[in-house]
Amino acid sequence: MTTLAFLFLLMIFFSEVDRASGYGYDPCFKYRKLSRPDRAVGFNKITTKSDNRRTWKEGWYRFMGKAGDMMATLDPNGGGCPKSPACGAMSPAYLLKPHPDNMALGESKGATICYTTGNTCCGKTQQIMIKKCKDFFIYKLPRACIKRARYCGNRGQKKPDCDEKELLFGLSKKYAAESCKEIKEKRKDAESGVYWIKPGGNPVQVYCDQETDGGGWTLVYSYTFTNFKYFRFGSNAITPRPTWPISHYPGNVYPSTTPPKGETDYNAMDFNLWKKLGHEFMVKSNINHWIACKEESGSLVDYKPGKLRCRIIKNVATKCHNYVPDELIVYSAGNPAGSTLGPDLIRSRSHTRLKEYYYFESNTRTRNWPTHDPCGTNGLNHLTYVNGPRGNIYIRD
Repeated sequence: MTTLAFLFLLMIFFSEVDRASGYGYDPCFKYRKLSRPDRAVGFNKITTKSDNRRTWKEGWYRFMGKAGDMMATLDPNGGGCPKSPACGAMSPAYLLKPHPDNMALGESKGATICYTTGNTCCGKTQQIMIKKCKDFFIYKLPRACIKRARYCGNRGQKKPDCDEKELLFGLSKKYAAESCKEIKEKRKDAESGVYWIKPGGNPVQVYCDQETDGGGWTLVYSYTFTNFKYFRFGSNAITPRPTWPISHYPGNVYPSTTPPKGETDYNAMDFNLWKKLGHEFMVKSNINHWIACKEESGSLVDYKPGKLRCRIIKNVATKCHNYVPDELIVYSAGNPAGSTLGPDLIRSRSHTRLKEYYYFESNTRTRNWPTHDPCGTNGLNHLTYVNGPRGNIYIRD
């Protein structure tokens, strides 16, 4: 064997040994450092720096030096809720929970970070990764999800000046709220997102709209269509459907009792829980106008026909701006005799025979279809060329 061949085989041998011994890429030995003093949570001056900028590189980072030896935390025993400004930013970022104390060397875990927004602790959250190295932690940090935000090191962290429940209200299963409205009342700067509530006594995660019409809306239903292209065909229906009391009939779409966590998460909260959240409802859609309705003699959450007092939240379709329905019916024309296949919001003052505005029809074997007509005439006046056609129902007290 020639000397050159021997050296080549030796190189292959040692490369395989390195692989087998785990000496390949390890972020514990290759990370970016966050060590400047203005990165410390105790640095209370505003800078022009932000981790939301396009120049931020997602990767593994270690807090060192004058920034501290780990990320700041909201944990009442290990620090407090950093108030703005901190670490040189209007919106300091820090861990929602304490660092895990049972992680094995080299183990990685998901974690939630909080951003202070205005005077609100944890007004916004984002997911990161934590990895345990020999005697320190490193963090896989994406670009910050809000402007003027920075990840904070723990140097200079102070004790909290408010209790744990106030800090975590609606953000943890332990401190679940009664509704999204209660969260908005207690956390004025709360943003739209996923929160914990307990409408039936058992905590569940739901999506809260904290911006539209003053916020406080709990998302109870997100739906799409079974045959949007041929909207007026009997094979078109909303899907899925809530467990509202419709007639058992062949062709009914499947029911859902899973609270949706977003407007494109097509699911429905158990209908029996809707009334525990309130009696005002809002319908949002990307093909029809957004409306909000209060009960008069009719009630959506009680599935009771009668009059409603509705108003426009946002005009979406190109026709019939500011038109709203004014009545809820449950037995619609064209249904099999004596059957109800979903609540039907009509505009009773319309001069046409059929007056459907929003018909939540959930059967693919009748001649009916899920009307979304801003004119309240059971027509095809909705937007038609829409990607991802959908709708949502929210409840508020």
